[in-house]
Amino acid sequence: MKAAVLTEIAKPLQILDLDQKAPKAGEARVRMKASGVCMSDWHLMIGDWPTKLPLVLGHEAAGIVEEI
Repeated sequence: MKAAVLTEIAKPLQILDLDQKAPKAGEARVRMKASGVCMSDWHLMIGDWPTKLPLVLGHEAAGIVEEI
């Protein structure tokens, strides 16, 4: 899957191909159709809120459930 990944604070996001494991019990795989980067993501990107990197952003999303 392709994802916008924060690899360094205050640097442009990297569009990377990532491997994804099959969903576990209680999880679902969703094919993302649209995603936004909100202010929470922005605070992480500019370093206001410390976080471990790398990090996939865009938790406000819409998509199609493909696997459960």
